[in-house]
Amino acid sequence: MIDKRMLPDSVTIQKKLSKDDWGKETYAEPLLLSPCKFDRTFSQTGSGNHQSENKPSTVIVYHKYCPVELDKSFIGGVVDDKGTLYIVRSIIPQYHPFTKKLLAYEIEVI
Repeated sequence: MIDKRMLPDSVTIQKKLSKDDWGKETYAEPLLLSPCKFDRTFSQTGSGNHQSENKPSTVIVYHKYCPVELDKSFIGGVVDDKGTLYIVRSIIPQYHPFTKKLLAYEIEVI
């Protein structure tokens, strides 16, 4: 198991609900994920004036320290990390190999 001191981050996650009258996405109330581990990555492709950025990152939430229930309804929602918004692409639950008990969630964002 992991030590709680190795989980220095905290982020919020919001489900995507629907669109408002103006076509803008609306989101549910933010859910705090703390403590967690946020592995940020940054990649840049192209050169000169044709550069593009990509930030595929992973949030790891250990159920023992942050007892939340995350399901497929959070896919398409947003993760807020100190003002930087990421879109949730997938949520992968990780289970103990012998007891089949939930250990952690891996939330892949971009």
